[in-house]
Amino acid sequence: MVHIDGMSAHSFEELGTRTILQAANIPHFDHLAQHGELGHLGIPHESRAFAGELAFLGLLGYETQKWYGGPGAFEAMNLEVVLDRNDVAFLCDFVTLRAEDGWGDGKKLGPALVMDDVSGGELETEEARELIDAINEQLVSENIQFYFGHHARHLMVWVGGNVKIGCRNPQEALGQSIEPYLPTGEGTQILREFMEASRMILRHHSVNQERVNAGLKPANCLWPWGQSKPVELTPLIERWPIEGTVVSQSGPYRGVALASGLKVVKSEDLEESQPEPLGQMAKLASMILEKQDLACLHIPFFSLFPSHRLSEQAGMVVEYLEKIDEYLVKSLQQFCSENGNTQLFVVITPGAGNSKEGSSSPAPFVLYEEQKADKPISEIAFHEHAASQGPIQRAGNFFDRFFGGK
Repeated sequence: MVHIDGMSAHSFEELGTRTILQAANIPHFDHLAQHGELGHLGIPHESRAFAGELAFLGLLGYETQKWYGGPGAFEAMNLEVVLDRNDVAFLCDFVTLRAEDGWGDGKKLGPALVMDDVSGGELETEEARELIDAINEQLVSENIQFYFGHHARHLMVWVGGNVKIGCRNPQEALGQSIEPYLPTGEGTQILREFMEASRMILRHHSVNQERVNAGLKPANCLWPWGQSKPVELTPLIERWPIEGTVVSQSGPYRGVALASGLKVVKSEDLEESQPEPLGQMAKLASMILEKQDLACLHIPFFSLFPSHRLSEQAGMVVEYLEKIDEYLVKSLQQFCSENGNTQLFVVITPGAGNSKEGSSSPAPFVLYEEQKADKPISEIAFHEHAASQGPIQRAGNFFDRFFGGK
C-alpha cells in the first residue's frame, strides 16, 4: 500500500485547470491505471476530510466516527506517552506569527497577527528541543505537561481538559489573520493564556534570537490543536491473521499503526543514509513483504515543501510526483511482476489542513495485480477525473478484499 497524502485536489495557477496528477509525466502510475482497477474512495457519513491518519484508520476498517476524535491521542501513542482516561492530548506545533511591523512581539493574540509559517520557520529538531525545555521549565504544571516530538511538532497533555474546545489546524490559517482560528468554547481562556505565555518565553530565547540574526524566521508561538482523549483499538489480528509494517514520518499516522498492532519504521530515519529515499522505501517494502503480509508506505506529500512558499512551487511539486513514479512506483511494479501473489494498492488523498470540513474531493486509488495485467483494460491516465467516473467506494471494505480469505 502506497498512501500519497495531501496532494489530490490541490491546484496551482501555473497549471491552469490541470491538477498535479494531470500535469506530471507519470507513465508507471498510468500503467497501473490501464492494467488495474481505478476508482476513488471515501468514508460514508464522515464530515472530516478523507486524509492523513483518519484515512488510514478508515482503510484499516475502523469506524472513524467511533474511533477518531483527533490526532492528539495517536501522537501520544507514537511518543509512548500513556494517557489516563480524563487526559486530553493536543498536538502542539511551533509556528511563526507576524504583524505588519515585524514579528508581532508587542501585539496580543488577535486580528493584528498573521500565521506566517506553520513549521516555525522550518525549525530543526535540536532547536525545538531547547525551546520545549524552556517551555517545560516555565509552563509545566500538575494539569498541563509537554512532551518532545520532532521538528516543529510536539505534544501537550491537559489533565481534565475539555476535549470539545474548538481548536483549528494552523495550516488553515496560513497567510491569514489568526483571529478566526484561535481556540473557542469552554476552556478558551486557559489555552489562550498558555499561548501568550509561550510567546513571551519564545521571543526572548537565544534560539530565536540567533535565528532572527541569521535571517531566519523565529518559532514564536506554540499552537495547540487536534485534541482527543485516549483510544484503544481492537487489534487488526482479531479480524485478520496478518502482520505488517508502516513506514511514515507522521507521528499520528504511526500512532494509528501501533494502536492497530502493526509495526512501524520512521521514514525520516531513511533519509540520512540514502541519496534517494524513495528508492530505499521501495527496497524496504520488498524486505517487509518477504516476512509479512502488508507494507504500507506513507508519503506526506506537501510536508516536504516550505509552506510559506508553496504557491510558488508548482514545478517542484510536479517534479517530486515524477520522482515518486520513477523511483517508487516503478520499483514496486517490478516487485509485483517478480512476485505474482503481490497486490499493489496506491491511494492519493487531499491535505487535511487544506480541505474544508466535509470536503468531497476525490481520493483516487488504483489496485494492481500482475497476474491480472496481461492486457491493458483501457488507455486512461491516472488522475482525479478518470478515477471519479465510477461510484465512490467504501474505504473500510478494502482490506477485507485483501485479507478476508486468509
